[in-house]
Amino acid sequence: MKTRQIVCALCAFCWIFSGCGRGLFYATEAPPKIVPEPPLSLLWERKLDAAPMGKALNAAPLVMQMSTGASLYAFDAYSGKRLGKKTFDRGICGSPALVGDIVLVGSEGKEASLLAWDRRSKKPIWQQEGAFCLPPVVRGDTLIVTSERGLVRAVNFATGSLFWERDLEVLIRVAPVLRGSSLIVGDGRGGIRGLRLADGQETWRDSVDSGVRARPLVGSEHIWLGTAAGQIIALDGATGVLQWQVDIGGLPTGEMASTEGVLGVGTADRSVYGIEASTGTVRWVFKTEGVVRGGPAAGAGVFYIGSSDGHLYALDASSGDLLWKFRLDGPVLEGISWVGETLVVATEKKILYAFGRR
Repeated sequence: MKTRQIVCALCAFCWIFSGCGRGLFYATEAPPKIVPEPPLSLLWERKLDAAPMGKALNAAPLVMQMSTGASLYAFDAYSGKRLGKKTFDRGICGSPALVGDIVLVGSEGKEASLLAWDRRSKKPIWQQEGAFCLPPVVRGDTLIVTSERGLVRAVNFATGSLFWERDLEVLIRVAPVLRGSSLIVGDGRGGIRGLRLADGQETWRDSVDSGVRARPLVGSEHIWLGTAAGQIIALDGATGVLQWQVDIGGLPTGEMASTEGVLGVGTADRSVYGIEASTGTVRWVFKTEGVVRGGPAAGAGVFYIGSSDGHLYALDASSGDLLWKFRLDGPVLEGISWVGETLVVATEKKILYAFGRR
């Protein structure tokens, strides 16, 4: 309770105007490790200036949400009090990313770039030229940015200076991920590569029958991904050799989640699938009344996922049983986020919802 009071006190004293960004975007609190179980209670709902761009960023105890109107909002995760709003000058592309104090925002157009914005000082610290609209990844002082045209660039996270660059000369629709010392990149032709993080050199390559459309998910032994042909595929994490594949029919969500040894993925055919991570066996299928585009959030053996039918669902990971659902004001097309012990989802009707236990 003291921490929450301190955050609110900071709001009162730190309502600072800086260009077109104002308010508080930074606060410190150790996020809780206990994930609440359904049914959840609606904690608050807030209006955005436009539909969401990507899922909420976990800045516990703050919720940060970007809108398609190029506005970045900061809310208190517990009370929903709006603490800040920063409107960027250029049209943004893709979901922003949060790494420590730095928000990474891509823009497109004639002067396309990736901006690193410090949420403490509310000032830009560096800018990279190029249309880097896919979510970046970070390891230590190395930031990896990727363009949809296949350019992969490693830069110093603090300064933006170049470490290495590699042009794969192929369309990339989903962001790469890190596994150990390798960068895993899936492309629009079905190619999958392991690139050495230190210098970008290729260490292995494999391919699948169609383009990679669900961002690779990394486990201790496997890498899982989804394809444009509606397949979920598991590769050996070290070599990239195919372990199993299963046909789920519809275009998968851009991200998957896992809990209790089960993969959760939604599809354009209005379904959510629970798949055994080790074998590829489909345990269950849950039907919604709308297209499922945004990736699920997982916790304590439960998948939370939204649908264009305007519902937020909580599904048992083992059985697919419906544990709880909530009627929202409109369709959900972006992913779900945990911010501490608060579950956050935004609808295309410009409303941001937060759920938890009272």
